[in-house]
Amino acid sequence: IEEQLVEFYKKIIPLNSNIFVCSVIMILAILLQSFSQYLSHYLAHKIPSLWSIHELHHSPKKMTILSGTRGSRLSDVITSPIILPTSILAGLLIKTYLSQGLIMPILIYILFLSLSIIFNSIGHSSLLLIYPKPINYILMSPSLHWLHHSDNPKHFSCNLGNTFTFWDKLFGSYLDEENLRDIKGYGVKNTDYNKYHPIYASIFLPIIKFKRSLNF
Repeated sequence: IEEQLVEFYKKIIPLNSNIFVCSVIMILAILLQSFSQYLSHYLAHKIPSLWSIHELHHSPKKMTILSGTRGSRLSDVITSPIILPTSILAGLLIKTYLSQGLIMPILIYILFLSLSIIFNSIGHSSLLLIYPKPINYILMSPSLHWLHHSDNPKHFSCNLGNTFTFWDKLFGSYLDEENLRDIKGYGVKNTDYNKYHPIYASIFLPIIKFKRSLNF
């Protein structure tokens, strides 16, 4: 599949071009990758069988830096058809531009990755970080991810995007920092993932719940 996608991208993307065009192509690739992440996350919240797995990530009752790592590999496998095409595109561009000595597109992608890491790490911690205006019109402030993990029903399925705000604003799932005051707690009330040993809950329970959701 990767080889077929690479050949397809090579036919439609002008890989051998000047630094400006290559930088624009990299920005478009980043936007596609960001949207695929948003779409994958959106479906994980809206489709019951996918939520049965993703619920594991929402089970912590406190926001700690380790909460961001809580998840099932089964979810990664199921959502891979959405994520992989854009990841393969980014990999092809990085490989090509490195071989051509084009540094600017690479720096742009490194900036995107850095912002994503900051968002994931601080967004799942107890450290308050709200980007100032007008930066927060484009970048998702890490602490707005607290709303995504809030147990307040008003906050369910909000701020699904990673790094950027515009996907949530476009699809009506964005909540700003004014809503932070309404957070009373975190997690999913009465979730099965907090009723068993962590090893069982993280490895076996997602598979069991997914099978049950499909009526197997």
